[in-house]
Amino acid sequence: MKNRANVILLILIVLIPLALLVAYEYYYAADRYESAASIVITEERGAPVGIDLSALGLPSSGSSRDALVTLEFINSLDMLKFLDAKHNLRTHFSATDIDWWARLPANASMEEFHDYLPKYLQSFFDIDSQIITIRCQAFDREYAKTIVESVVARSQEFIDKLNSKITTEQTAFFEHQLKDSEARVKELKGQLLKFQRDNKLLTTEAEAKQVNSNIAELDQQLIAKQGELETKLGELSESSPTIQELRSKISSIQNQLAQQRDRLSGGNTVAVSELAAQFGEIEFNLEFVTNLYKSNLAQLEQARIDAIRRLKYLIVVTQPALADSSTYPDRTYIVGTAAMLLLMIYFIVSLVIAIIREHS
Repeated sequence: MKNRANVILLILIVLIPLALLVAYEYYYAADRYESAASIVITEERGAPVGIDLSALGLPSSGSSRDALVTLEFINSLDMLKFLDAKHNLRTHFSATDIDWWARLPANASMEEFHDYLPKYLQSFFDIDSQIITIRCQAFDREYAKTIVESVVARSQEFIDKLNSKITTEQTAFFEHQLKDSEARVKELKGQLLKFQRDNKLLTTEAEAKQVNSNIAELDQQLIAKQGELETKLGELSESSPTIQELRSKISSIQNQLAQQRDRLSGGNTVAVSELAAQFGEIEFNLEFVTNLYKSNLAQLEQARIDAIRRLKYLIVVTQPALADSSTYPDRTYIVGTAAMLLLMIYFIVSLVIAIIREHS
């Protein structure tokens, strides 16, 4: 009687559940094919020397932080929506030929879909090797490979957007400053050209030299004519045409000399010294903004170099591969594990029943 009860118990607890599990796994459970890829996120510059936090499970470098950010993006709802829109992810995992245990309910919400997907689309980060591994299980080998390829491509786009943002933020301020200084240089150059046009001069220094040269030449001419007049007065009368002509020339030279001295010191016209002050101020301002423009240009170039050093790069270590055969479900492992668990339950139940009988 006792042996018969044990046999019935064995059938109920072990054989029947195990038979149902075997039937389900070998005849009903859909085959799943896996494709995987490995990527690394790195940057141009080396990581700064600091305390190694890897022993605490924390990222110890900028590359680690970038990898964790990328990992978060891969597991995000945005990635799910992208894959669903591009590859009809929901349709694939809700297909009626998939067993009910693995199938996504057709009416599942996006949040439920997001909770369901990590069983089939997984990503891991190895803090020692800095490698992100992406694995996808799908019910079609080509589809699994396609999904992994899309995840890698989308991650590359994400890194490119980060790089674009870094470059824009790094250089935007200096580009704005450069445009402002360039506009000021053009404005002051225009002022300088207008000043030269209005006053009909190249530089005030050259103008002053010319005026002084004219004064010296006129002084020499005046002295020569006055000497000639004194000589002629000893020979000719005051009313002589020659004397009158000399006096007229002397008067003309004196007028020209007065005009040149007036031009130099100021009077009825703008003095050369005043023009020099105005010209010098414009030149000083132009030189200042030109130096400022050169400085802003150098800062912009340095900012671009710094931005390039901060750029992130996604390197594909292993390309997505096409599975030769289904990897999941691992029927042997599942059935073997289930058999051991059922046998454990059977022995525990048998032991409990035996103890009860002994004390009854």
